Amino acid sequence: MLGVPGHQNRAANVRRKPLAPLPAELTGPVRDFVTALRRMHGELGYSLKEMESRLPASRSSLSRYLRGQSLPDERLLVEWCKLSFTGEDRLPALITLLHAACAAQESAGGAEEAEGAAVARPSDASPAPGGGDVPDAPALADATPAVVIPAPVAPHPGGTVTVPGPRAAPPAPVAASVAPAVVRPRGPRSLLIGLGAAVAVAATLTVLALTGTDRDSGTEAGNGTGTEPSAGTGPGAGTTVNVFNVERVCRGDRRPDCALALAGDPYEFYRRANVTGRVWHDDPLHARCRIADGVSVTDEAGGHSSIWLRVDHGDGQAWMPGIRIRPEQLQNIDLPVCHH
Repeated sequence: MLGVPGHQNRAANVRRKPLAPLPAELTGPVRDFVTALRRMHGELGYSLKEMESRLPASRSSLSRYLRGQSLPDERLLVEWCKLSFTGEDRLPALITLLHAACAAQESAGGAEEAEGAAVARPSDASPAPGGGDVPDAPALADATPAVVIPAPVAPHPGGTVTVPGPRAAPPAPVAASVAPAVVRPRGPRSLLIGLGAAVAVAATLTVLALTGTDRDSGTEAGNGTGTEPSAGTGPGAGTTVNVFNVERVCRGDRRPDCALALAGDPYEFYRRANVTGRVWHDDPLHARCRIADGVSVTDEAGGHSSIWLRVDHGDGQAWMPGIRIRPEQLQNIDLPVCHH
């Protein structure tokens, strides 16, 4: 196919900068996807400036995708593949690699949060298992245990959603035979115990503020069972949100390639078979409820989120990725948890 005369992807004098080698630290599924993407992109013969005029993405975004610094979404990947005469044949494999890369990024992000929490947690907040050496163990053995009462945790501002890191273990209950609680200075060790208890209480309150409970059905909110909460079924329930397109070139244009898709199922892949409708930048949508554990969607700027909103659309309802909602609205939205 290299000798096909006049092919649009084989210009006579192609001038473009060669892609820099991928960094050695880029490994696993993300590297596999970026390598396949660069291979397909290499067939096009277009510079990034030319690509910017053919795709709904900026030159800087395209450069980040080809360097492995962020991942495109499926809509952009489909348009990208259409520019190559072999791209549509490669598309199924590229989609599979993209899903694996997104999953690897999510897993790596969770591991980093867990590691950070483990480093922040005091290592000597409790005696070492197996009877290891503890510097002040004799003093603890013959003294009345001191109970440090953590300061009250300030209530979380209404309407703000905070996603906590890994949940800290709750403080151990005090035995009935222990003397009344006494706040007694015990030096660095007692201070660390108090800090650990404060972290546990703060994490518990944050999780309750985020998830809540379904008192009517007796099930925990967000566990995917039960029926739709009454707050999301009335005619006046929910709130209005606006569609947000991160690509500036599409914010004032209602071309078909600037549309954003609504899905029928937030737990299925965000692809054509799951699309039930289309919306454009700044369109108002009436949201009924939300979930935080749907399929992760990545936008053209590299941002990604697994939050989805159930919205009214036409004569029924559909699902809108949270990453496609105005950021300030998504951060301050107050909606019940959907039971999907």
